[in-house]
Amino acid sequence: KKTGKFVKTWTPVRDLARANYQPLFWNDENGCLADYVDNAGQHREVRPNQLYALWVKYSPIDEELAPAILRVIDAELLTARGIRTLSPRDNRYKGVYEGSQTERDLAYHGGSARPWLLAPYVDVCFRVKGPSFGKKAEWLVEGFFDDLNKHGVGAFAELYDGDPPHEPHGAISSALSTASLLEIYRLMEKNK
Repeated sequence: KKTGKFVKTWTPVRDLARANYQPLFWNDENGCLADYVDNAGQHREVRPNQLYALWVKYSPIDEELAPAILRVIDAELLTARGIRTLSPRDNRYKGVYEGSQTERDLAYHGGSARPWLLAPYVDVCFRVKGPSFGKKAEWLVEGFFDDLNKHGVGAFAELYDGDPPHEPHGAISSALSTASLLEIYRLMEKNK
């Protein structure tokens, strides 16, 4: 009974959020979602947060917009080592994780590539593009094989430079990155 009351109470809230999310976050200028919205309006930097809006089971985004959002992610955020935390087109982009603690902190959220974001990306791509995405998923995973013996034996780094050659940084053996790559293998098997 409690579950039924909860659902009845929250269904209108869910419906209202769904009706307002897309008009509030859709960014015509970039052809993707705004990073966030506050009293100042849309913050239009291209970041991976929009990937979550596509990935969640009950997405607030119409399916027709997914290919456009993925095109922007592919063009501006996707690297051979993960998804960048900020587009290189942004003047705050830091493509190499180096320097003082402050400089590294800026690069951490301002351009470094995160391998763990590849699992949600690959999942969304299989849902949108179907089994034909398998070749690209394979390419993404194969790029990490050399790292198994170079940096964190048997595991993958926490983050990589957003700029080529995408050198590893952060924790040399990240459970999050390693689990993400294993999840991509599972998704590839599931979508054969």
